[in-house]
Amino acid sequence: MFVNRSLLFVLLGCIIHLNEAQTTNCSNSCMLRAKCNPYYKDLVWSVVDRVCRVFQNGCIFANENCLRANSCLPPMVATTKEECTKEIFCPRWCSRGGPPVCAWFPYTDSNGNTGGRDMEFGSRCLLDMYACRNAQAYVNEPRIGSCT
Repeated sequence: MFVNRSLLFVLLGCIIHLNEAQTTNCSNSCMLRAKCNPYYKDLVWSVVDRVCRVFQNGCIFANENCLRANSCLPPMVATTKEECTKEIFCPRWCSRGGPPVCAWFPYTDSNGNTGGRDMEFGSRCLLDMYACRNAQAYVNEPRIGSCT
């Protein structure tokens, strides 16, 4: 009798847990997205999935966190450049493989003119390594494939 009752409680708990998992909906839970100036440079550093990411400014960082909230992902936390660029977070090498990616890097020249350049990398790992090592922020999620 005790075993049957314990089994019943375990099954009931599993059913409740599965029901909660099926009803979790994070879509559009964050609606505070702002129009950010990609040329305003005030770098924000964060470790995301054990990789150092560089964001052009706090507005872009906040928008990325909003997208993460809408995808039920935990928020990113800003850290220091020194912490982020430690060898364990800023890769020194990448394994072969993975699709090529194209990323857009904004810039402002010495005359105050703004622009951007697409740069192609053999993999997402190579892109993240370049951005981290050179303190260069790319804006938006990189496109899979070549830049052409």
